[in-house]
This record gives sequence, C-alpha cells and structure tokens, in this order.
Amino acid sequence: METTEVAELIAGVGLPVLLAAIVVFWFRHRRRDEVYDGITPGELPALGQQVARRRVARGSTQWSGPVAVRFTPPSGLTPGLVGTVIDGRADVVDVSATLVDLAVRGFVHLHAEAADPSIPPPPPRGPRSHPTRPPSSHDWRLTRLPDPPNARLAPFEQTLLDAVFAAGKEVTLRELKARGFDLTMREAQVGLYREVVDRGWYAKHPRDRNRRLGCLGIPLLLTGGGALGYTLLQLGSSPAYRLLLALGAGLLLAALVLIWGGRGRTPRTADGSAARIQALGFREYITTAEANQIRFEEARDLFSRYLPYAMVFGVADRWAATFAQVAAQAQREGLGPGLIDLGWIDGFGALSEILAAPLDVVSIVDGIDSLAAGFDVTEWGAGLGGVADSAGDFADAAGDLLDFGSGCLSCGDGC
Repeated sequence: METTEVAELIAGVGLPVLLAAIVVFWFRHRRRDEVYDGITPGELPALGQQVARRRVARGSTQWSGPVAVRFTPPSGLTPGLVGTVIDGRADVVDVSATLVDLAVRGFVHLHAEAADPSIPPPPPRGPRSHPTRPPSSHDWRLTRLPDPPNARLAPFEQTLLDAVFAAGKEVTLRELKARGFDLTMREAQVGLYREVVDRGWYAKHPRDRNRRLGCLGIPLLLTGGGALGYTLLQLGSSPAYRLLLALGAGLLLAALVLIWGGRGRTPRTADGSAARIQALGFREYITTAEANQIRFEEARDLFSRYLPYAMVFGVADRWAATFAQVAAQAQREGLGPGLIDLGWIDGFGALSEILAAPLDVVSIVDGIDSLAAGFDVTEWGAGLGGVADSAGDFADAAGDLLDFGSGCLSCGDGC
C-alpha cells in the first residue's frame, strides 16, 4: 500500500473515529455524579457554608464508597423517591409502592375482594415484586379517605390520587384497567422524574442523557452507510473514490462509537448524590435489621410505615420475618404480641379459599385474625408475613396495569 493510500485511509477512517472517541471520553467524564468535597458522604453543607464539588473518582459513575446506616428514611423521601434517586429510574415498583405508602399514611384504604368476572384481569407486565407468585384471581378495591390532619402530599402523589379516583371515591384495579388507566399512570411516573429534578438532585431528566449521543450517531450512521454503499456501487479506483470509501467506513465506525458511548444517564448533582447516599444508608438498615435491634414499642409503628420501602428494596418478606422474631422476643419477655396498625389493608377473610393456594407459605386469614384478636406469637408472625405478601400482591396487580416502560409520554422516558 502506497503512502498516499495510507494517508487517505487515516484521514477517512481514523479522523472520524478519533473525534467520536474524544466526544465519548468527554461525555463519560461529564456523566459521573457530583459529590461534596471535604464533608461526610451523604451530608449537606450547613447554611451559608461554602463547599467545593467534584466528580466521583474515575472508574465509577456514582458514589460507591461506604455509607453510614440510617435508622429512619431520609427526610422527605417517600418510597417512590427513594427508589428513583437510588437507580435514576422511576420503575413500576416505585409507583405501586407509592400507592401502598399512601394507604399506610391514611389517604387510601386497600381491600381484597372477589373479582368481577365480567371485567378481565390485566395481563402480567413488567417485573413483579414476587416473580414466583402466580397471577391473582381476585381484585383490589381502593377507597379514598379524608386527608389526615396536617397531611402533605408531593405533587406526584396528588397526581396519582387524582388519577386513581377520577371517577369516584371507590374503584377497583380491574376497573382502572378497563378505562385505560395505564396512560394516566404514566403521568405519575413523569411526576416522579419531575420531582427529583425540582428538588435539585438532577439538573435535567434522569434518563435524558441516555439518548443524546446515540441520536447524534444515527445521522452519522445513515450518512456513512449511504457513502459506503454509493462508493461500492461505483467500483472506482481513483483517489477520490478511495477517500470516499474510507470516509464512509470511518463515519460508520464513528456512529457505532457514539451510539455505544451514549448509553448512560444524567449525572446527579451533589445534592442528588447526598440524597442517594442517605437512601442507601436506610436500605442498609432495612436489609440487615435484626430483631434484637428493634424495641417492641417501636415495632407497632415501624412495620407498616417502613413496609413500602422494603417493597422498593425487594425485601418485604425479610422485613416481615424480622418482626415475627420481634414478636417472639416480646412474648418471651412477657410483653404480649400487642397490635400493629393494619387498618389500611383488609378483606382477606372473604378470600380465604382464593388466597390459600398462591400464598401457601402463610395463613392469611388466621394470621390477620390473630393480629386483631391478640393470639399467640406464631399466628402473629404468620399474619405479618401475610400482610407483606398481600401488599406485594397488590403491588403486582397494580404493576400489571402500569405498563409504562421507561416512562415517557412522548420520547420514551418522561422527558
């Protein structure tokens, strides 16, 4: 190969690929999250304190160092926000767990009931909170309750409630599906994305940067393919032909580099990294809490309040098992099982035969009745497991009608 031909090859192939590689390198550097420098990870600067910001160390796009365990959720972070800020995605479970959280907080009541056979169940879609559980043959009725005193709702929560109860104070999940509820529910997911931007955790939509570089690569791919196809049809041997052939190949390779390098997400701001680290600290507590770390007086309030977070973290069953051990310890100490506030969910007695087969690991009916009547600790623990399984069942049923993919009304991810 002559020197001229080598220069043409370098110019036609090497330069586009080199420029694309530089763009990807810059993009990957900018994609790394910001963190506050010089203060404890997860903490925010004091009012008026000037703190420098830096990108996380090369090799990772987000904070991957140790986190301090938090025994309470980060202030103002609902389960849906926790799930979204941890992974940058508002998933189905984040929205369905938000519904459970609204029930726990007294805005909604959940009631399991026999399904209306005239309304077909929604087909299973997306990831389920209990992948091995068969689809439910029953339905869930949601009842809107008067707002609790001094209650505050985030904008996306208000949007969610308005959408669920647009036709009245009571509705079933199958009725919601029958009226085309999945499109309306996308607005709740978009609201979650909007909330994390409004709080300053992301400078723009968390998934927005996922497509920018890829979109730039598509016209290059078409241009390079067209140039390459044209020159191959000409079958020439002139310098201009060789240069155009090399340029077409270079543009194709550059486009592939841009499309590959464009995968990712919008980086978190330093505030967003702090919120994520706090959420990870709370996840550490939920996923590792032992019964001897929980006082029984606290257990009455903690089980339901933190159950939606455990659902987001995928450890609702473990959370229930931990509290069963708390009950056993309380009985050994002569404290008695006591009551846990479960007024937000009921209806299992009417579904004993329907629920027995898919949830054979616990006795829903006996367990819930035990919680109300103060039976022995074995039944009390089974009841907690039943509540966790039932909340997961509700989340699965809600998730079956929340098929919003990556969550966008127009461009695929809620931009």
